[in-house]
Amino acid sequence: MKIRLMNMIKIINKKTNEVVVLDKKKKYGWEGLTFPGGKTEEKESIIKSAVREAKEETNLDVENLKLVGTISRIYTENKEIKQDLGFLFESEDFKGELKKEDREGKLFWKNYEEFKKMDNLSESMEDILKIYDGYYTECVNDLDNKEKYFY
Repeated sequence: MKIRLMNMIKIINKKTNEVVVLDKKKKYGWEGLTFPGGKTEEKESIIKSAVREAKEETNLDVENLKLVGTISRIYTENKEIKQDLGFLFESEDFKGELKKEDREGKLFWKNYEEFKKMDNLSESMEDILKIYDGYYTECVNDLDNKEKYFY
């Protein structure tokens, strides 16, 4: 089985209860409203990859990341079983100015409760929000069998 490690960060402004939202342009089926994140690079730790992705996409330096849970997609491609395993982090500890746009899309601050009700949430965001809101710590999407499990 081939595993691809990924990350996502909910960056929170505790004073305003706002989060950084990325309105992602069409790319690999993940377009729509989401949080910053991406893939780990070779020989890169999960946390370092999340910090790097946050900086690249938002211009914010995040610290003190808290692991909230995981989400994974399991599927077969060319007769090989693959898994995309995403580590979901959050942080209230950041410095810098949020840039307005990145190669991935537009960025903005949004009240978290309002964000959850917005149209055009990206793929799997509904499941991801269940984890960020503390209902579960893991979601597994078995794409081959069209089944989903929460733990």
